[in-house]
Amino acid sequence: MSAAELAAVICALVAVVATAALALVCARLVRVTNELRAAVVRFDEVAVPASERLETAADGASRQVDRLDDIIRHAGNVTGTADAATQAAFRVLSNPVIKTAAAASGTGRAVRRLRGRGA
Repeated sequence: MSAAELAAVICALVAVVATAALALVCARLVRVTNELRAAVVRFDEVAVPASERLETAADGASRQVDRLDDIIRHAGNVTGTADAATQAAFRVLSNPVIKTAAAASGTGRAVRRLRGRGA
C-alpha cells in the first residue's frame, strides 16, 4: 500500500466519520425542531384562552372603575349639597335663635327683678 492509497483510505474514513457525525447532528436537530413545534402548539393552546380571559377581566375592571368614579362623583355632589344646606340652615336659623335666646334671657332677668322688688 502506497502513501497515496493510505492517504485516500484515511480521507475516506474521516469522510465516513464526519458523515455519521453530521447525520447524528441532523437527527438531533430534527428532534429539537419537533419538540419546539409541539411547545409552540401547547403555548398557543394556553396563551390564547389566557389572553381572552385577561381581556375580559380588564374590561370588567374598567367598568368597575367607571362605576366607582361615578359613585365618587355623586358622593362629592351629595357632600357639597349637604354642606350648602347646612350653611344655609345655619344662616337662616342662627339669627332668630340668638334673638330668641336673648329675649328669653332678658325676660328671665326681668321676671327675677320683678319678683325680687315685689317680695
